[in-house]
Amino acid sequence: MKHFFNLLFIFSSFSFIQGQSCLDLFFSEYVEGWSNNKALEIYNPTAESIDLSAYSISRYTNGDVQASTPQQLEGIIAPHDVFVIGLDKRDPNGTGYDAPMWDGYYTYTDSITGEEVTTYDIDSDLQSKIDFWANGIYYSGTDPDSAAIYPMTMFFNGNDALTLERIGIGIVDLIGKVGEDPGAAWSDAQGNYWTKDHTLMRKSSITSGVVTNPLVFDPTMEWDSLPANTFENLGFHNCDCNDNTNLLESASSITIYPNPSSTNTIKINSLSIINAIRVYNKLGQMLIDRKINNLTEAEITLPDEKDIYFISIKTAHGIKTKRVIFH
Repeated sequence: MKHFFNLLFIFSSFSFIQGQSCLDLFFSEYVEGWSNNKALEIYNPTAESIDLSAYSISRYTNGDVQASTPQQLEGIIAPHDVFVIGLDKRDPNGTGYDAPMWDGYYTYTDSITGEEVTTYDIDSDLQSKIDFWANGIYYSGTDPDSAAIYPMTMFFNGNDALTLERIGIGIVDLIGKVGEDPGAAWSDAQGNYWTKDHTLMRKSSITSGVVTNPLVFDPTMEWDSLPANTFENLGFHNCDCNDNTNLLESASSITIYPNPSSTNTIKINSLSIINAIRVYNKLGQMLIDRKINNLTEAEITLPDEKDIYFISIKTAHGIKTKRVIFH
């Protein structure tokens, strides 16, 4: 009886609006990386610019049915564009819980010369992807006035549900299941973590947010998984809502064939110079990391196991990730 009451409480505590294709904002990417590498990307599937001050993000911690203080957003998101929110941990002197979000710079001492050397890796630069910095002060007290000043939304972990809400109207998207603590993270059918130490990308076929608290949250249904601290796809999103998707695809003109394939040999053609190719399995594990020397054609040999793989191709136009079926 208690379980039934809790379910009633969960569903009666929310105001949901009906989800319709391509009519409202939704989450398009989720970054739950190491330390404070945390970010959320929101996609605008409509043909109009949207004022983000009418929206907020809430966090439901460890199975709570009451959200922490919402993080109200601000800014404008253009049609078929994205907006990236990050946890404001930029202090280069921060340590522990205040360690800075990665900025792509790494300093080490050369073992031969003894000199300090600083390098920069654009793929490790999360800070440059952020459009809106959410409050980075962790407030754990109970004073409601102080809590309102320091929203804790972006301190989410793999077992926290997150909602995108239109203020005063209702929830327009949901990651996870409110009222459920999955342990360390929500997982797939094989028990592999998806919402902890992973980056999740919304499938291009998804055209609206989740507006009903699910009976079971299966992240594999609407998301693709990449390894922890993968930021290279932040800043753009491919979605079937965009009538110009084919035009955008042709701008980079990348072709992968055969797909689906009965062999594990995949060919890649591009009108732009290919800089690098990475291959991931559906668990987000990187299997191949290959640099390409100024070629417009490449050939990749997938593992022998027949499965679904994701190939990321880096060119001067950016990074394009495509799904390949080896059957």
